[in-house]
Amino acid sequence: MKTAVIAPLGLSPPVITAGMDSSDFSVTDLVIIATQDRRVLAGLDLIKVGMSIHTPHIHIHSEILPFDDVSSTDENFVVMECAKKIILRERAEHGCNRVLLNVAGGRKNMCVTLALVGQLMNADGVFHIVNKEISLFNQGLERMRSEIMKIYEAPSFEEKQAIYRENEERFRHLLYPPRSAYEIVRLPTFPIERTFMGDLIRVLADEDLDLLPLSLQEILERHGILEKGKTHYYLSDYGRRFIDAFL
Repeated sequence: MKTAVIAPLGLSPPVITAGMDSSDFSVTDLVIIATQDRRVLAGLDLIKVGMSIHTPHIHIHSEILPFDDVSSTDENFVVMECAKKIILRERAEHGCNRVLLNVAGGRKNMCVTLALVGQLMNADGVFHIVNKEISLFNQGLERMRSEIMKIYEAPSFEEKQAIYRENEERFRHLLYPPRSAYEIVRLPTFPIERTFMGDLIRVLADEDLDLLPLSLQEILERHGILEKGKTHYYLSDYGRRFIDAFL
């Protein structure tokens, strides 16, 4: 059985590495979603280097978004498209039987969006990492920030590993805090039947809205996916962009 964890990354790399014991299943694949922000990319390098030394059996993939921050509705739709693509790829190409989502890192809108897409795409669980001593955690992270940037600026992976090994004990304590220092919170999800979602997306994409019950059209209007005309409902611009993310 193969298990993938998908996680957005912000400025706190440890919430990714700590989440590797998030389930009763052995994690085989980790997919990190990162922006082009230099500090985020430095954290991504730290995770890759640290895990290559401490957990080399886990395959790490990264998806780099084409912007520095997720700060608009359009950029959030790009995150949706990226998350959908990753979930499909982990199942179809990498043969992962289980797909879990770690929403402890990254912008709040990224995390909420990932949780929503995961539920619509039948991910097997969503969890969050809660640090019990957040002030001490942040202080430790800031103390290591210059060393983290040195790893990022090193020209080769071997040199990055060498810098890590020079401070291995401190980095290990940062990336792998004791299990007593944090809680793993499983977030509530409710499965949605794949056929229902597929049929709904197709009906909306074709704008064949008369096939939908009136009650469902009213719900979709409240969520901004449909707009109401004088005699019928039609797909809104927002709804079109939403549906495009799943096509």
